[in-house]
Amino acid sequence: MQRSVFSLFCSEWFGISISTLALAQLYILLSQEFHLEFLGLIAEFLSISGISIFLLVLVLWISRSITLRDGTFSHWNNMTRLSFTALIPIIGFVGNYQLIYFFGLSGTTAYFSTVNFYAEYVLALGLGVTLGYRLYTKEIDPKEISYAIVIPPLAIGTGVFLAGTLMKYYGGVEEQAMYFLVLMGLGIFFFLFVFIGSLALAGHVSTKVHETMPTTMLPVGIASLIIINLFSLSGFGKVDELFIGLQSVEWVSVLLWGFEVWNFLVVMILMLTRPVKGTLGAWAYGFPLGLFATSTVRILAVTHFTPLLWVFVAIAVIFNILWVYAWINTGIFIRRSISS
Repeated sequence: MQRSVFSLFCSEWFGISISTLALAQLYILLSQEFHLEFLGLIAEFLSISGISIFLLVLVLWISRSITLRDGTFSHWNNMTRLSFTALIPIIGFVGNYQLIYFFGLSGTTAYFSTVNFYAEYVLALGLGVTLGYRLYTKEIDPKEISYAIVIPPLAIGTGVFLAGTLMKYYGGVEEQAMYFLVLMGLGIFFFLFVFIGSLALAGHVSTKVHETMPTTMLPVGIASLIIINLFSLSGFGKVDELFIGLQSVEWVSVLLWGFEVWNFLVVMILMLTRPVKGTLGAWAYGFPLGLFATSTVRILAVTHFTPLLWVFVAIAVIFNILWVYAWINTGIFIRRSISS
C-alpha cells in the first residue's frame, strides 16, 4: 500500500465504527420496544460490523503512524484529530457492552471486560487531560475549534454502559469502585462540557467552517449521556451511602431532553440548508443520535408519555438515512483523496 494511501487514515475514521455501533444500539432498542426478532438480528450484525470496522481502522491508523513518521506529531498536534482519538475508549465501552448483551458473561469474559473498563477509563481520562493541556498551551488555529473538542470529555461518561452490566455481575468492592468512577466521570464530562462546549460554540459562530457543521450534533449526545448516566445511577440503588432518587432524575432529565430537541432541530435545519459533501465529519451525526434515541426511550419508560414513542421512531428513521448519507460522503472523500 502506498505511503499516500496510509495518509488518509486519521482518527476521524473511528467515527464510522462508533456510528455503526450507535445504529446497532438503536436496533437493540427497537427490538425491545416492538418485540420483533429480525430487529435484534440486524442489531447483532451491525454491532459485529462496528467492532470489525474499528479493528480494521485501528490497524490502518497505527500503520499510518509507523509509516508517516514525519507526520505523526502534526497529527497529534491538531485539536480535531486529537479529539477524535477519544472515540477509541467510547468504542471500547460501547462495543464491549454490546458483546455482553448479545453473548452474555462468563468468568473469563467478565475478567477481560473489567480490565477493558479500567483501561478505557484511564485512556479517556488521559485524553481529556491532554486536551485540556493543549488548550492552555497550544497556539490554536480558530478553524480547529469545533464541537469535536467535546469528545474527550464525553468519552469518560460512556463508561456507564459497560459499568452497569459489570456492577450487577460482581457486586461488592468492584461495584463500589465502578459506581464511584461513573459518578466521578459524570462530574468531569458535565462541567467540561459547560466550559469547553461554550468555547466550541464560540468557535462555530466566529469561524463558520462548513466541514465541521456535523459536529454541532454532539451537544445532543452530551445532554443525552447525562440523562443516561442519571437514570443508570438511580437504578443502581444505594452504593457506599451514595444515592440519587428517581423522581429527581425524571425532572432533570425532561429539562435536558428539551435542550436535546432544540439542538437537534437546529442541526437538522443546518443539514438541510447547508449540507456537507465529501467529508468524514458526516459520521459525527451518528453517535449523538444513538444517545438521543436511548435517552428518549429511558424517559418514555418512566413517564409513559406516548408521543415520545413516535419521537423515538422518527429519530430511528432519520438516523438510518444519515448513516447511509455518511457512507456516501465517505465514498466521495476517498475518491477525491485518491484522485488528488
